[in-house]
Amino acid sequence: MIRTDVLRLVRVRTEASSGAARLARIKARLSLSEIAELCGVDPSTIWRWERGKRVPRGEPALRYGQVLDDLADGQLTGEAAR
Repeated sequence: MIRTDVLRLVRVRTEASSGAARLARIKARLSLSEIAELCGVDPSTIWRWERGKRVPRGEPALRYGQVLDDLADGQLTGEAAR
C-alpha cells in the first residue's frame, strides 16, 4: 500500500466515524445505493460505515475515500452520479 492510500484510509475512517461522510452524501443528495454502487459494495456496508458499526477497509474503502474527495471538490452531485 502506498502512502497516499494510507492517508486516504485514515481520512475516510475519520470522516465515516465522525458523521462527516454521511453529511456530505446527504448534502449531495446521493442515496446509500448510489454511493455503494460507486464503491462496489452493498448499501448496508455504507450504512454501517457511516454509523460507526464497521471500519472501512481495503479497496472499497479507498474507492469510498475517492468518492468523498470528489464530493468535497464539487465533482460529484446527485445528478452527476446517475
